[in-house]
Amino acid sequence: MLSGVRYFYQFSALHAFLIGLLPFFLPTILWRQGFTLADIALFISLSGLGYFISLIFWEKLRTSNGNLWAVRGSFIIESLLVAYLVAVEMQLNLFVLALLNGLYGCFYWMSQRFLFKDLSSNKNSGNHFGNFQILVGIMLKVGILSGAFLLEQEGRSILLVLTIALNIAGLAATFKESAVKEMTSALSFKKVSFSSALKLRDSHNSRLVFLVDGLFLFLESYFWTLSLYFLSQENLMKLGGLVIGLTIAMAVLFWLIKNTIDKTNGLTLFKVAAVLYAFSWALRALVSPDYSPLMQLPLILLVAFLTSLFRLFFNKLFFDRSEQTATYRYLLTKSYYSQLGVVLFFGFIAFWLQGSGEPLAALNPVYWCAALLAPCFLLYGRKTENQPVCSAVTNEDTSCNVY
Repeated sequence: MLSGVRYFYQFSALHAFLIGLLPFFLPTILWRQGFTLADIALFISLSGLGYFISLIFWEKLRTSNGNLWAVRGSFIIESLLVAYLVAVEMQLNLFVLALLNGLYGCFYWMSQRFLFKDLSSNKNSGNHFGNFQILVGIMLKVGILSGAFLLEQEGRSILLVLTIALNIAGLAATFKESAVKEMTSALSFKKVSFSSALKLRDSHNSRLVFLVDGLFLFLESYFWTLSLYFLSQENLMKLGGLVIGLTIAMAVLFWLIKNTIDKTNGLTLFKVAAVLYAFSWALRALVSPDYSPLMQLPLILLVAFLTSLFRLFFNKLFFDRSEQTATYRYLLTKSYYSQLGVVLFFGFIAFWLQGSGEPLAALNPVYWCAALLAPCFLLYGRKTENQPVCSAVTNEDTSCNVY
């Protein structure tokens, strides 16, 4: 990375590449090892439970004397996750794998979220998130293409060595003075208790929206990835190539709009994006392997466009809203409720998909239900007058319930 670029971008870029190497392929690896859609849904639910429980320990670590290990731990746990996948691939235990996946998700996403919040404000969050999406999108897809090649060529030992080497390099970088300063700034705020995070209320229906968002995040990253895998004739290289093409298109999108989003009417555009996001789930249900590539690709590209557009506006609104309340408490509330949603929704989906047949046909009803549920995000776009504002400096545990 160029001198002067904040550690957040270095951290995000490296982890994006590492995720692309192997963790991205978790749903396809489970499928190839004979696990059913119901098993994969159960795995997601258990991962959410692991994440949820890990949050409590992550918060204790963040407020301890060794708080910088709340960031550094992400590199160690990612190595353990990949090592487990490579070492026991033929005899994967869903519970152990889900625990490692949830633990890694907690340390990675929480660190990234707080590092991002430390460098952004409501005047530049859209621009920063656009830059973040471009960078992470490119690095993730480079990792995916590399991981797909190594997996198809049975190069798992090379993949493991590469992962460990990069994680060691990433861990070493956290000891540099500039990185230490940035991590210290991002993590140094008053302890937020578990009960306090769960009790936070506001007039934007945040808790309900966060609960539902947990479902959609994993539908996007796991089930839709599986759908693309099936549409690619269960070929990892074809899947990687498809994802690369989508990345290029999305990078162009974010480059065009990232500098203007902070100057626009965010609430109006968010509502439009939320409606289009619901439409994207209907499109997912309509994509069929019976279609020709000329019909499939435009639909898949449109799904990617609408999803990325929604995520851009939703994340900008989320980080801007966090400044209107106890900032870090709000961020933790998002994580707790999102993971609780993962546990509940995917636990139900695991039961629903028991004995399901052809995978794409089995996933279509899930996507139709998602299309009906997605308008819940419109509740987050409510505009309120005379909203109390809490200090983003003190971020006290007991401050600011907004009714």
